[in-house]
Amino acid sequence: MHLFRHRSLTIPHHQTGFTLLELVLSVGLAGLMMAAIIASLLQFNQHKLLAQTLLQTQAQSQLAVAQVLTDWFNVCGAGVISGTRGSISLMRNYKGRCIRYDYAHNAHSHNLTRKKLGGRNSGFIAQVESMNLGFGVDSDHDCLIDQWRSSYQHSDMLDLHQVKVDLHLMTASSRQLISGHENQWLWRQSGEFVIHPVSFIWRLPDVCS
Repeated sequence: MHLFRHRSLTIPHHQTGFTLLELVLSVGLAGLMMAAIIASLLQFNQHKLLAQTLLQTQAQSQLAVAQVLTDWFNVCGAGVISGTRGSISLMRNYKGRCIRYDYAHNAHSHNLTRKKLGGRNSGFIAQVESMNLGFGVDSDHDCLIDQWRSSYQHSDMLDLHQVKVDLHLMTASSRQLISGHENQWLWRQSGEFVIHPVSFIWRLPDVCS
């Protein structure tokens, strides 16, 4: 006959909650996830600002070209009277009369001005950092440009065929693009405007026609 000994059953006690190591790992993982989320948001914002600035520069460039070509289209009489790198004077048809107009870059106000003979200067195109004009002339009257000049004076000895217009326009943008190392543009010293170039050719009408 076997005798059974009574043994007390003991249940091991498990600790509840997190250990210090688990807490440290959890906090570290959460920090990494938060840093990744913030970096992603910043990158998204950077791309959004870049896209907005690109659209603004393109629209500004197209508008500036359209304004100049439209304003200079209706030339009359002698056409272009004179020009330098930063200014041009031409004859335009105004209400049936051929009147002189002067265009110039104002470095202080950063715009192009327009002045009708007997009138006052008025803003023509805003936010222009600089303007540089070149004049394609024909000196032997063979209907071909034989030289480009930085200045021009109307003369029977020269035929002016084209005017090359180089503008540097200013577009308002965020300083965050600078911190994002977007170096495809120049920036004004204040960091509030990007400077982007636009170049085009104005062909004078009725030359060699």
